[in-house]
Order: sequence, then structure tokens, then C-alpha cells
Amino acid sequence: MEQSALFSITYGVYILGVEYEGKKNACVINTLSQLTQEPIKVSITVLKKNLTHDMILNSKKFSVSILSKYAPLDTIARFGFKSGKETDKLEGFNYKTDLLKNPIIEDGAVANISCKVVNSIDLGSHTLFIADVVDGYKLKDEESMTYAYYRDLKMGKVSNEKLPEKQKDKDIVETDKGKPMYQCSVCHYVYDGDIPFEELDEDYLCPLCNQPKSVFVKK
Repeated sequence: MEQSALFSITYGVYILGVEYEGKKNACVINTLSQLTQEPIKVSITVLKKNLTHDMILNSKKFSVSILSKYAPLDTIARFGFKSGKETDKLEGFNYKTDLLKNPIIEDGAVANISCKVVNSIDLGSHTLFIADVVDGYKLKDEESMTYAYYRDLKMGKVSNEKLPEKQKDKDIVETDKGKPMYQCSVCHYVYDGDIPFEELDEDYLCPLCNQPKSVFVKK
């Protein structure tokens, strides 16, 4: 099977929030889908290794902040590249809570929804959560960020005129032309570290989905 065929599937970039027994956490996902309109149901898939996963499993609720294409990359890095098991990702960050007490992000988001889980399906490495949308509101009329746009922005393939100059200088990094690129076949994360991918330790894990080095495909 040519796994690069899956790269044609489109994804968004979302911040998934949850509260359980007074503790709040959030992480980045790209798997939000609307399933039905009446009643409004959505689904998400969450890696079992994530703290957010267990908190949703126990609390039966979550929030999703749908990011704008102009969302600061610092926000995605905060919630996507750190573990809630090791650090409080919301400490010092400006967030609000929804009617279910879940954390929601407004800065850099186009909309927020609040959900109650009605079913869950074990997918092995992940769990699929199906939920009723119980609340939601639009924040601004901007395009939502796609995962493809996020990758291009991160690698300097596109510029974003609405980002402040200091944000562009800080976050948009020019990549070496001709440098081989490796993409995770599970979540589509593109490795762009300073160490050549071939020289990474064999226990390297994708920072987004925690899959091993072996699932990466050379582009």
C-alpha cells in the first residue's frame, strides 16, 4: 500500500479541552468531524497515551476550539508538543471555560463547541468519541486552519500577512532547499528538526501522535 495516498485526506487543527475533578487539560487534534445535523453529533479520535484521553473517558465531555488560519503557532506548540502529564499547559495562558467547565481558547479561534460524549469505540491506539454538541458559538469570520496550511506555514512555504511581524519572524522558519522531508503516515506531521531524520534515535516518537519512527514516509 502506498501510504502517501492518505495525505490527500484533509484535516483541520483544533484544541481539545477537558475538565475532570477540577483538573483542566488540552491538546491539539486534527480529527473533528460532524456526523449528523439533527441531533448535532460530532466525533473525535484521541490517542490513548494522552492525558486528555483518560480525562474525556472519565468525564464524558469535552470542548473543541476551532483554530483560525491566523492562530499563533506558539499556541499550537504549547498544546501540541507538551504533555499534560508533565506540565500544566494552561498555566499562564488566557483561556475561558464553557458551560461544562471545560477550558476553551478564544484567541486565535474562529469558533468553540461544547460536547457530551454518548458513545466511545476502542480503535486500538486511539479511542473514537461520539458526542452531542450542547453549545457552540462563532467568534470571527476567518478561514479555519487546515493541517496542510499549518504545515506550509511552519515550513515557510506560505506567509501570513495578518500575523504581527514579530510573530512571522519568530515562527516562520525557512527550510533548507533540497533537504529530504519525512512525514508521519498517521497524523501527517512533517519532521523539520535540525538533526537529519535518518540520524534520529530509533526510539524517536512523532510529537503529535506518538507513533514510532518507522511510520514516517520520505516525501
